[in-house]
Amino acid sequence: MHVLQVTPRYFPNIGGVEIVVQKISEMLVAREVKATVYSVDLDPTLPRLQHVNGVIVKRFSPILDDPFYVPEPKFIASLRWEKADIIHVHNVHTLLPFIVALCKHQRQKLLLHPHYHRFGQSFLRHSLLRLYRRGLDSVVSSRIDAIVANSAYENQILCEDFPMFRSVIMIPEGMDVDEVERVKRNPVEPKRILYVGALKRYKNVDKILEGFAHLIKNRNTQYRLVIVGGGAEYASLVNLAHKLGISSLVEWNYDLSRQQLLGEYAKASVFILLSPLESFSRVVYEALLIGVPVVVLNFGALSNVVEAGLAEGVNSFNPSEVADAITNATRKTYAKVSSSINTFLDWKEYSNRIMNVYNKLLET
Repeated sequence: MHVLQVTPRYFPNIGGVEIVVQKISEMLVAREVKATVYSVDLDPTLPRLQHVNGVIVKRFSPILDDPFYVPEPKFIASLRWEKADIIHVHNVHTLLPFIVALCKHQRQKLLLHPHYHRFGQSFLRHSLLRLYRRGLDSVVSSRIDAIVANSAYENQILCEDFPMFRSVIMIPEGMDVDEVERVKRNPVEPKRILYVGALKRYKNVDKILEGFAHLIKNRNTQYRLVIVGGGAEYASLVNLAHKLGISSLVEWNYDLSRQQLLGEYAKASVFILLSPLESFSRVVYEALLIGVPVVVLNFGALSNVVEAGLAEGVNSFNPSEVADAITNATRKTYAKVSSSINTFLDWKEYSNRIMNVYNKLLET
């Protein structure tokens, strides 16, 4: 068996999709299956061809970068030459699934991993996404042999938004469950409100800053806001913190090691994420597994953790509501999350299920 995974970016780039692709690829190598990854993230700091932990990684330059990831012509030529049995393409919010579906050989099985969250990151992107969905549904759906949804929410919205998609398989996302559960929680004073993720507009870190400013408006200095991550919005967010008068109470961290990140979870009193554009959030479940109270939106992919009594939910980005939710989260006791809620798997079980999908595709 030879499995080719196609993804916008690959390690050392880090993100939710990148982690999934890396874990699957290295799982294949461990099972003595040939694993190749095509990514569209070639830049001067990365080689065009390399072997990473036994995985063959081929990087291509983008003609159009984020969010479209349209690859250079060499990508299509190489794809047509690649003798993979299965092509596993990731991220339906890029043009890669459309391109791969049109260019693959008829004998090759195509598995789509959408990581779909329904909405674009701006009004323009959402308008383009609505047009793109029609093309995927009408043109590409017949060329896809199976689709993996990583959460019940994603499974639901895929079925609603892509009525012609067939063979949707729900496999809860994989996580480093044992590693995270070994972390001993040790919240410190002043109370640390933690955000982990990219500093992009759709993540609504500005709304977290505004909520935090409301929380400490009466010179309540028993809190600190800790933001871990980098991205295009960093400068504007730092400027916003200054305008809100909270700069001295905000700590910015970037490029932490895994152990340093787990240490931030351990020290936190509350974890907060206000992004509606998620199909699954690894950072939220890491916080829950460690026992950190969590504040999330009361709609979208994470509404289920609020409904299950695992987290505090907000219905809007109103600073007062966000501040109240943080306060409530520091005072309440929440049910302990576990994999028994069928929301996530450990990586071993996740790998077994993905491998079963591959085997079944080759049997048909």
